[in-house]
Amino acid sequence: MIPASAYKNPHHVMLLFEEKEAINDQQQYITEHINYYENLKGDGKVLMSGNFWNQPCNFVIVHVSSDTELEQIINNDPAIRHNMLELVSAMPF
Repeated sequence: MIPASAYKNPHHVMLLFEEKEAINDQQQYITEHINYYENLKGDGKVLMSGNFWNQPCNFVIVHVSSDTELEQIINNDPAIRHNMLELVSAMPF
C-alpha cells in the first residue's frame, strides 16, 4: 500500500470496511460508526460514504491533512474500536 504521505497534503482517502462476524451488540456499533462519520461530515472531513451494491463492504471518503489525522480518524471509529468492522483498505488520492 502506498503511504498517504506520498500524496499532497491535504488529500482524500477512501476507507473500505467489511463487517466481521455478527454478534448481539453489532447494530449499536454500526449505528455509532454511521453517526461518527456523519459528525465528521459536518466538520468537512467526510466527502462521501455509502455501500457497494451486492458487496459485503461499505466505504467512506475522508479529507485529511496528514497520516496522523487519518490514523486518528480510523482509531476513533466506534465499530473499529469494538471490533465490529475491519478496515480492508485505505486508498489515498
